[in-house]
Amino acid sequence: MRLHLRAAQLRGMAVTAAVLALAFTLTSCSNEDKENQEAYRKIGINSMAEGDYEKALDSFQKALDLSNGKIGTMEKDICYYKAAAQFASGDTDGAIKTYDALINFDKEDAKAYYLRGSVYLGQDEADKAFKDYDAAIKADPQDYELYESIYENLVNHEYETEAEEYLQKALGCKPKETDAYAHLGHIYYLLGDYEQAQANLDKAIDGGSMDALLTLAQVYQEQEKTEQAQAILENYVKQNQKDSEALGTLGMMQMNEGNYEQAVQYFQLGEEVEDAPNRQELMKNEIIAYESMRDFASAKQKMAVYAKEFPNDAEAAREEIFLKTR
Repeated sequence: MRLHLRAAQLRGMAVTAAVLALAFTLTSCSNEDKENQEAYRKIGINSMAEGDYEKALDSFQKALDLSNGKIGTMEKDICYYKAAAQFASGDTDGAIKTYDALINFDKEDAKAYYLRGSVYLGQDEADKAFKDYDAAIKADPQDYELYESIYENLVNHEYETEAEEYLQKALGCKPKETDAYAHLGHIYYLLGDYEQAQANLDKAIDGGSMDALLTLAQVYQEQEKTEQAQAILENYVKQNQKDSEALGTLGMMQMNEGNYEQAVQYFQLGEEVEDAPNRQELMKNEIIAYESMRDFASAKQKMAVYAKEFPNDAEAAREEIFLKTR
């Protein structure tokens, strides 16, 4: 529904803009260089998806080496990916240095401040994190999604009071377009002000925002207006059949109502979505639905598939042992 910026995404480069520029080999920037740069970038992204961070970092650096010492949109994008690979590989110091370099190059780079702050937060350096978050907001005060992402990161690290303070700051922004009303409605939803949430979401929906529909369903759910919430989600899914998260939510609503067969159908539809980000959750919930129906044969069969896809889930491994006894 929204971009959930997971509090960390990057790593490595130089400590200053000068060092950043020196990281690039001075070669003639020909069309062939640009094509090779894009090729190395794609290799790096694919390697990250496969968990091969060493290869990803090597590819991103090769891409940067073709920049002729120039830093443009492509180079910055590659640097963000490089930092993400560094962070994912456990090199938090390298990620921070990369962000340092990006910030030194552009003091108004809200994204770099936000991501560096998220790395600091994960390292329990809250003071540095708050300083970077404040700098990010100062650089881009109208970015509602930035406030929401900071909120989620802080809540995940048990800074609930500070998290709400950032949402309150967001309320000072004046929405100028449909998406802004959708984000503002979501912020009011997070703050528990459902009346204001619905008022802003209605404006966004009138403007054609599908994200606002999802948030409105959440607002109804929180108010225990299950029928309205389900009707909205069903209408949304008809128009967005590839939204696995909406399908998962519908499945859970059916689960809570005791309609396990219908829940399984929604979970399975969600699993059929290519690259569904919540596939693991969908599969687990499907297993729970089967167990709730006492259909242990189906639960056991599904668990076998789940165990192959997610072998490191210790809790699921214990559940698989249980099912084998049924």
